[in-house]
Amino acid sequence: MLERWLRGVAESSLSSYIQGLGRTEDLRDLIPKGIRLEFPKKEGFGEISTPVAMHLAPILKQPPRKIAEALRSGVIRHPQLESVEIAGPGYVNFTFSREALLETLEQVLDHSSSLIVPADTRKKLLLEFVSANPTGPLHVGHGRGAAYGDALARILRSVGHDVETEYYINDAGNQMEMLGRSTCLAWRRLQREVPPEEEERFLKGGTPYKGDYIREIADFILKTEGLLSEQEMASALDPAGNEKDYLPKFTHISQSTIMGGIKEDLDRFGVSFDAFFSERTLHLEPAGSGSDAISTWIRRIGQASSSLQDEAVPDVYEADGAVWLRTTILGDDKDRVLLRSDGRLTYFAADIAYHAEKIQRGFDVMIDVWGADHHGYIPRMNAAIRTLSGLLGRVADLRIALVQLVNLIRDGRPVSMSTRGGEFVTLREVLDEVGVDATRFLYLTRSHDSSLDFDLNKARERSMDNPVYYVQYAHARVKSILRQAEARSILVPERWTLSDLESLVQPEERDLVRFLDRFSYILNEVPQSLEVHPVTEYLTDLAGRYHHYYFHHRILSQDPQDEKVMIGRIGLSIAVGRVLRSGLEILGVSAPDSM
Repeated sequence: MLERWLRGVAESSLSSYIQGLGRTEDLRDLIPKGIRLEFPKKEGFGEISTPVAMHLAPILKQPPRKIAEALRSGVIRHPQLESVEIAGPGYVNFTFSREALLETLEQVLDHSSSLIVPADTRKKLLLEFVSANPTGPLHVGHGRGAAYGDALARILRSVGHDVETEYYINDAGNQMEMLGRSTCLAWRRLQREVPPEEEERFLKGGTPYKGDYIREIADFILKTEGLLSEQEMASALDPAGNEKDYLPKFTHISQSTIMGGIKEDLDRFGVSFDAFFSERTLHLEPAGSGSDAISTWIRRIGQASSSLQDEAVPDVYEADGAVWLRTTILGDDKDRVLLRSDGRLTYFAADIAYHAEKIQRGFDVMIDVWGADHHGYIPRMNAAIRTLSGLLGRVADLRIALVQLVNLIRDGRPVSMSTRGGEFVTLREVLDEVGVDATRFLYLTRSHDSSLDFDLNKARERSMDNPVYYVQYAHARVKSILRQAEARSILVPERWTLSDLESLVQPEERDLVRFLDRFSYILNEVPQSLEVHPVTEYLTDLAGRYHHYYFHHRILSQDPQDEKVMIGRIGLSIAVGRVLRSGLEILGVSAPDSM
């Protein structure tokens, strides 16, 4: 809150200085990302500092200290600031007045006011995440993407953006046919011996999906009356049977069963979606169209290529009997096929059509959350978006977040996993073992762009070594203090005033207040960085500061003469509890009142 105010007065001061130089540019034009603020970790460098004078110096052709002095002169008169000092080559260090900090604390204690200052500009965003193929249950890697995507959506909404979430179901193509074949093969094995040569012919050289879940679906089909007709069963058991008579049914049942389980796991994990988008719909031909959505978009791009007259927009061309998109002009290592020489569409072509649908729905920003193995896919997708923007006459902003791998650790040793062999730990198994709160929080403790070691033993512990327990316990500690205060008939103000808080004079108290003020800033940085882990780091840091404060300062005093101090410290504790609860809820983690 103070950060937002400080940024505003600093912008005003610098804008006046720039005008005084006879320049007509807006400050935002000179530094598009705005004034960068930093939080010094060492004492003596203020409570907030900025290197903006050094950023502006080469642009304005002025000495950085001269710009810093202009900034200092423009803001020092404000009563919210105790001091403004210039350090080094041009850093400006700000220290807030005690009154400003107490007013901040008073605002945090006012439950009618929001803890979060909304973003300056409200945007309409589409966030697509998880989108795991419906060929198997969610594993621990998918779980990390689910926790990240859901937390990101919650944060973006909390700062005022209009966010829709979507799951893209890859329910078309060879992988779905192989799923049906894998289930049908398992179904046959439950009834008779399947010779190796029959299996090889049936799989057509492909690798089947393995794992207990395939056998369970096959067993479900076998034991559930009415799923297959007598004709379908007879044809499916006969190696010479017509596959068209039964294989689509096995594929449909398998996909529906797996997708149902995925939705159940996501619901248990506290992850919801506004929409599920089926890839299969892109392959359907609307009545009277004579073409599916994917082919239509390829044709439209091809027709527009010659008329766009922009060398930076990839065009469509034919070569070697295939249709290609010239993605190399935007940094891809090679051009990409849209339509194969045998007439089959590529997954890339389907992705283009899907993102065209997104753009047409009017979103300002599209955020795609992908797995770590999709890194090479980014240049070609950016090229496709550039092409679609030129075609549709609407600039589309695509941002991609890659979620790195999860390494499960048990008893100090890695848990081996192989998705191809059907040997992997499912998200459901992790939730059964450690619970939703620990799983979500631990997934979010590191940047999504870094691999994560998930220690199952630590996640189960009810100790301060467990990060989520550490934060939740701080909230429970605040609630315990309030229960004790009520039991002792201590009158806690319903509406807090500055006079109730003026006894807070200890350095640790000032530190806690200014740290509480940082909550809104941390959340408002997320839309730019797409990083969620700073929120968990902030909550862990806040919990640690409060635990330290609790052990070194008596909050509920037995001395009546200390009533004023006691009330102030109760107020500070309530404020900490409110921020902790809000932060945990934004991450989709509970804030228990007792532990």
